[in-house]
Amino acid sequence: CSEIGYPTANMELGPYLRPRFGIYAATGRVLATGEELKGAASLGVRPMFGPAQGRLEVHLFDVDVDLYDAEVSVAFVARLREERSFPSLEALVAQIGADAEVARRVLGCPP
Repeated sequence: CSEIGYPTANMELGPYLRPRFGIYAATGRVLATGEELKGAASLGVRPMFGPAQGRLEVHLFDVDVDLYDAEVSVAFVARLREERSFPSLEALVAQIGADAEVARRVLGCPP
């Protein structure tokens, strides 16, 4: 959601073998250019924003790239935590920031 300060590449999920829903440190590769990016990914049902359907949302660090209609390959590096709901949008935004900091450390990115 770019409205809350964390733009994401959003992907609908078809049939696939998936890891547990949760928040992950991840890498993404833009297939057209081969550019590899690092970020944090949410795999789940977005419990605060219905309707409940599986989605993958990837926030890529330190890039200003338009990924609309781009094909991106995503690899999970480490599971950071389970998916959960928050009491407010502010609490969600604070947790996203904390998750991004952990993902940066896991991936060896500068803060």
